[in-house]
Amino acid sequence: MALLEPTAADSLAAWGFFNSCFELKESFEPYVAEQIAREMLARDPAIAAEFKAKLASDAAFAASPSARLEFFNRRHESWDERYNLYPILRTDEALG
Repeated sequence: MALLEPTAADSLAAWGFFNSCFELKESFEPYVAEQIAREMLARDPAIAAEFKAKLASDAAFAASPSARLEFFNRRHESWDERYNLYPILRTDEALG
């Protein structure tokens, strides 16, 4: 069972067997992401309001071009919801 426990020293995760689960598969080049961000701002008032609020409340976010583009990347329809998801489930019940 220790092989499947992600925090165990000799787990499959520690040995790198699940590295592909923790890699971002899809992302935009900055020049493409900027255009997509503009389109998302124009099309979706809720995203525009959320973005403006985050700019106003988070100085580090406002100062980071990559963080601002990631904001839109994570809200785009192509975002992989399984990103960083460990592919092993834990159960509290004995199976058998």
